[in-house]
Amino acid sequence: MKIHISSMLKWTACLVLTIASCKQEYLEGVKSNPAVKVYLPQAEKPNGLVDALVDGKLLVDSVAGTANFSVLVYRGGESNFDALTVDVGIDNTAIAGLITSGALPANTVILDPADYTLPSKDSVTLNNNIMKGAIIPKIKIASMTKYGGKTAALGIKIANSSKQAINTDMNKVIIYFNVDQLLDAVTPKTNMVDKTKWTVLKIASNDNVTFKVNDDGSILASGGSGGHQGVYQPFEVRANKQYKIDFNVQGQGATNTWFEVYLSTLQPTQNKDYSDGGIRMALNTWTGCGNTPFNGLLSAVKCAGSGNVVSFPNAGTVWLVIKSGGDNLGTGGIKLTNIDFRRVN
Repeated sequence: MKIHISSMLKWTACLVLTIASCKQEYLEGVKSNPAVKVYLPQAEKPNGLVDALVDGKLLVDSVAGTANFSVLVYRGGESNFDALTVDVGIDNTAIAGLITSGALPANTVILDPADYTLPSKDSVTLNNNIMKGAIIPKIKIASMTKYGGKTAALGIKIANSSKQAINTDMNKVIIYFNVDQLLDAVTPKTNMVDKTKWTVLKIASNDNVTFKVNDDGSILASGGSGGHQGVYQPFEVRANKQYKIDFNVQGQGATNTWFEVYLSTLQPTQNKDYSDGGIRMALNTWTGCGNTPFNGLLSAVKCAGSGNVVSFPNAGTVWLVIKSGGDNLGTGGIKLTNIDFRRVN
């Protein structure tokens, strides 16, 4: 029988299309033989440990204030693609032993139930030829500051599949993360100053120098005659992170006056002077600044102080103290605007 080349080409093209249209669906991951089972693919990792910041697909919900990770759920096999559900629970029993063995850092802490939310069930459905679901632990960002310098861990397990059986050799994982690294990733480096949180610090027995906090967040220091006063505000900082304080100062020129900024772990006390931690930035008419008109960032116009970037070895509360005193703060006083305190690394 004679076959035309054109007919052969058409037949070949049709065969290719037919094969392509009949391509068997497949599922990624472990395939149980002969049984089809549900499992956590990351349970294959050594000790089922999952570095959440590397393998957890971190998403930040800025409205809810949570850091959301993803723990995948797979179902093996190549048939019966009906959706199913699994129960989701917590199993932290292995964590202590992993700390002892060194598989987890010695500073690892187990997250408290108040630190996160976890769904009680997860759905597994066919998606792009994979039967899969995703358990989403939601870590409360505000709760993490108490774990500064620690590694946090949480054990997650699945059970009670509504259809195929659970692979009990691969039904548990432990997610863990460096808390400081998480906070670095999710906490924006924004101005921490709250204009409503300033407290006036009385130092001298008189009120010849006064600090007034204005509604717009600016502060006016004025007066003289041997007065001495200031303001302060507390902030929560993390260990070994750098923080920067700066703001604009404006004045017509002062006489026999000091204007100083402190940032330290010691809480100010009313009717008592403050000098803990040493001067960070200062105007000082005896040293050579502040006695003529000035208008600029204090970091630029200052003539004293150790610098406006500081870090602390331990997490906790620090107090920003701004104070001034002397004979005369100048006509109109010294005005502080755009007061900014933020983490810079």
